[in-house]
Amino acid sequence: MSDSIKKIKKIKQKYEREWLRIEGVVAVGIGNLANGAPGIIVSVKKDAKEIRRQIPETVRGVAVEIRETGEIRAL
Repeated sequence: MSDSIKKIKKIKQKYEREWLRIEGVVAVGIGNLANGAPGIIVSVKKDAKEIRRQIPETVRGVAVEIRETGEIRAL
């Protein structure tokens, strides 16, 4: 695992619980962002300004992208 991915994983682990407590956030993961770079992806039911105010665009140099996915349910 690259140092970059290790850093992203640590940051995700630190903030995941906090972000999941925000109403409308359904998942927090690691993946390729829209620009192709690795980062943290926060999946939300509906993209909302209130969620964007609570989650920063970057955390300790790691980009955070909010994606509207709708409700996520296990099959």
